[in-house]
Amino acid sequence: MTGLRSRRWARPGQPLSSALSPNALGSLYMVIGSLGYVINDGFIRAATDAGLEVYQALFIRGIAMSSLFAAFTATRRRRQPIRRHILNRPVVIRVAAEVVSTALFFAALVNLDFANAQTILMVVPFAITLVGALFLGERVTTAHYLAVGLGFAGVIAVMRPTPADFSAWSLVVAASAAIIVVREVATRGVAPDTPALPIALVTAVAITTMTGVLTLFTGWNPPTPRALVYLAFACGFLIVGYVFAIQTVRVGDLSVSAPFRYSALVGAVAIGYVAFDETPDALTLIGCGLIGVAGVWSTQIDRRLRINRRRAAAVSWPVAGEGP
Repeated sequence: MTGLRSRRWARPGQPLSSALSPNALGSLYMVIGSLGYVINDGFIRAATDAGLEVYQALFIRGIAMSSLFAAFTATRRRRQPIRRHILNRPVVIRVAAEVVSTALFFAALVNLDFANAQTILMVVPFAITLVGALFLGERVTTAHYLAVGLGFAGVIAVMRPTPADFSAWSLVVAASAAIIVVREVATRGVAPDTPALPIALVTAVAITTMTGVLTLFTGWNPPTPRALVYLAFACGFLIVGYVFAIQTVRVGDLSVSAPFRYSALVGAVAIGYVAFDETPDALTLIGCGLIGVAGVWSTQIDRRLRINRRRAAAVSWPVAGEGP
């Protein structure tokens, strides 16, 4: 009975945020945010199936998102000039990388199975670990390298590097993932006091401009009501992903919530099956499983290292009454 008393149940009318522990709430936010991004991608793909060109769909969504971010920026109480935050190299590199990676990923998304494209993109966390070790001087253990190898094995399984099953579009997704790594490395150089909203606005405008230019080459089809509804939902879920991704890092321990980002794999497989009639084969499921296991393992390695560092710092800190 003691265990039952220690549980925190939500009472009628009690907010969920007060009924859950910070770590449980952070994990829930991670799941919602990850699924928000994947569902957004699914609606973009659905809009192309409803008659739009892929860059046309991104352009229309970009106009809506740029307008929303501009409105949010304008209503902030403490207005700060955007130029102050974008005239530095890390932000410019980040925005440029976001633009290029978006163009590559969505070009491939409409030519691959939905789940496969999403799964290949999951190589990013492992690639960031590798880049950090090789080029940024970060400490990476043998266990980290094993987790990275396992994650890459999962991606290779999904990419199917055999002449009969291989698609060149898989390499396009891999290129998009590589550029996302550049984006993440550049983000580390952004000053911590730089507001996220102006960067989001500049990024949205840049992507909208880029996709608008690309529509000059790919063509423009009359938008159907069905396609516009899909794009409206895409905007909504993109906002959900953005908001909950921010909330995740503000609640609880990120080392606890981070493994739940791989819930996007389950969401991608489900969306591919339900919305696009794509049945995952054994290799796809094996690849998803390997990436999920590697991701959770890597996060736990990081968590243990942080705990060990804290313990070492506590031991080395002078105790009252000791020392000269």
